[in-house]
Amino acid sequence: MQGLDLLDSRSDLIPQSCKTIDVPHLSGNLYAILQQEVDLGGQALKRESADMAVTLFQSALQKLTIDQPFYDHLVHNLLLSYKLLIEKLLKKGDRSMALDFLRAALRLEIRGDMAGDSTFLRRFAGAFQSLAIVFFQNNLNEESVLCCRKATSVYPGPGSYVNLTNSLSATGQRAKLSDFTTQITPEQLGRHLFIACVPKSASTFLKNLLVNLTGYRDLFTVYAAGQNEHEIYLPTLREFADLDTVTQQHCRASDANVHL
Repeated sequence: MQGLDLLDSRSDLIPQSCKTIDVPHLSGNLYAILQQEVDLGGQALKRESADMAVTLFQSALQKLTIDQPFYDHLVHNLLLSYKLLIEKLLKKGDRSMALDFLRAALRLEIRGDMAGDSTFLRRFAGAFQSLAIVFFQNNLNEESVLCCRKATSVYPGPGSYVNLTNSLSATGQRAKLSDFTTQITPEQLGRHLFIACVPKSASTFLKNLLVNLTGYRDLFTVYAAGQNEHEIYLPTLREFADLDTVTQQHCRASDANVHL
């Protein structure tokens, strides 16, 4: 059975590895072409020849199907090629072309064997996080939001929410429920009363009054109180999002809290 040299997707430029992946059902000529395109694409990335890398990985990807083991690795390599090309285009001031390639990058999905590999998904999402920062630094905040949302949809790591909050604040947009969870729909959301207050302001009295009047659950949504400011803790908020709650916390209307 024929095999392709596996490019290691754990690094930014995907160096060559001695591993191989079986690629059944390919003719000898097609396999040779595919192997050559993968090799040349990897070399182009190392040389930072972004347009050549994009062309080669696009061509190689068209020769594989989703069920073949190498497919997701090629998708990742193509994303890195898009990222490099977008950075070069923005540096030259060609925003229109950069946005065209961004749209192509946002259509990429991990749908093959690596879809259940959290390490692989984290690195795939990381490429979109890097793109989000690039667009943010170029004052393209709407595009930065798109990249952040793509990253969180692939792998919702803590860093994703930091960048998303910054990008949303820069655009003046409100966060969406889907930015934080896909496990609950807007129709399933409970009703929430949130009291942001300072200490010794009769806020506990107000909270208890609201709990008694409404019958809502008393909910404290912080990771740990102690001497910390009571910032909203997303995992707790997600867990009880379907309940009617009253929350009283010593916090400010920071961007992160408001978006939640």
